[in-house]
Amino acid sequence: MAIRNVLFIMTDQQRKDSLGCYGDRGGDTPNLDSLAANGIAFERCYVTNPICMPSRLSIFTGMYPHNHGMWTNGLLMDQELPTLPGYLGQNGFHTASFGKIHFSPSNSGPQNKEGRDFWVKADDNFDWNGPYWGFKTVELALGHTSTLAHYGRWFRQNGGTEEMLKMRQVTGDNQAGARMIPPELHDSTFVAERVSDFLVNGRDKTKPFFICASFPDPHHPFNPPEVLAQKYRSRPVRSPIGDFNDLATRPRHYTEHLNGAWNRWGNETPKHPGGLTAEQTNERIYLTHAMIDLIDTSVGKILDTLKQENLLDETLIIFTSDHGELLGDHGLWLKGPFFYEGLINIPLIISCPGLPAGKISDNLASHVDLYPTICELLGLPVPPQIMGTSLVRQLKTGEPTRDRCLVEYRNGYGNVDVATALLIDKDYKFAANQSGEYELTDLRSDPFERVNIASGSPQLVCQYSQKLLNELISTGNRFPAQVGHA
Repeated sequence: MAIRNVLFIMTDQQRKDSLGCYGDRGGDTPNLDSLAANGIAFERCYVTNPICMPSRLSIFTGMYPHNHGMWTNGLLMDQELPTLPGYLGQNGFHTASFGKIHFSPSNSGPQNKEGRDFWVKADDNFDWNGPYWGFKTVELALGHTSTLAHYGRWFRQNGGTEEMLKMRQVTGDNQAGARMIPPELHDSTFVAERVSDFLVNGRDKTKPFFICASFPDPHHPFNPPEVLAQKYRSRPVRSPIGDFNDLATRPRHYTEHLNGAWNRWGNETPKHPGGLTAEQTNERIYLTHAMIDLIDTSVGKILDTLKQENLLDETLIIFTSDHGELLGDHGLWLKGPFFYEGLINIPLIISCPGLPAGKISDNLASHVDLYPTICELLGLPVPPQIMGTSLVRQLKTGEPTRDRCLVEYRNGYGNVDVATALLIDKDYKFAANQSGEYELTDLRSDPFERVNIASGSPQLVCQYSQKLLNELISTGNRFPAQVGHA
């Protein structure tokens, strides 16, 4: 049967190895594992940027941040760029987004609506549902604990109270603790319920659909419902990769981040010199498992609805995350200009009728490849501004479709932030920092990235500097389209 519809499932700040199909770090993910068993899981898919807004816009425009201009978080673009949902809408699709889409700062609102304070001032009577960046139908969840916009209204209409949102700290870590919110009122459940209702009642059934189901979790703060935290509290957790000694050969800001003195908001007095305690580390990890557990349950509800509506055999399903989470690897947490695999090598599962199932791909892929892949599978031409390469040949035959990936990070938080460009190929990972410091990791002999070998490898540094420069030049912007000779 021909592919007619697309379900795009995205999480926020989820590691690849948090899923059972990728090796599992202790959580239960039966629904996502089943999706992988019916599709192809990519071992080496890389983000274009390790923070939310630039990464998300790259996914939905098929362009790198230095093309689309969303170079860091917190930007309010002057105009909406052409996006995948907009392109599909022009080709007859009913496009819809539910959850955290994050193309605008959470306090800004959609550019074509009331302006910067729209969501802050919105009460439960607001009636806006799009359009937005190519999505015809929109229901938003903002931030990670807020009850604004559509999720906030849904939360209160179903009996939610502010008391449920209070976080109970156990170890004294202000980023970690359970909440008394029932799972059925959580924003992960909101995404699943609203997508399911759209599939049954909300979509135009005379048209194919493109649905983005975007979960705000497992982004920090680490604060799942208490009932799920209890499930994981007594389970052993797998230790993070490496320790703080691995930072000795990395640029200075790595160690500053370990000590709590460096962050994307400015230098501060160290909050936790030497890193978190073992107790705090374990708490953050098991709470992450609990958040992912609820995501998996919610994905299961969406997949069940697809099945009930007899849509599985004509729907392309893609699952990914906008970026990963350091989660204690080498003593580091959260995200930023730290290009370890846990942060930039993210899950990608593609399940599509007529393609091989139960496969693992070790070939390189990038988030910018998703736009052209969807186009090819739907039989649509790829717009000229797209920088990615379709993965369809790789999906069908296992042949590689690219030999390198580009990742970039701009210093959006003042002089304390660090701009970096990164090139990854089959064997090496090379980063050039604005400070003039280089990072070079031999992924064959050092898969856990314990040592930066740049200082002892001048010839390789020279070789990869040229490769990185060539990649930045060759991916120059092709938008807007050229319309004439002169």
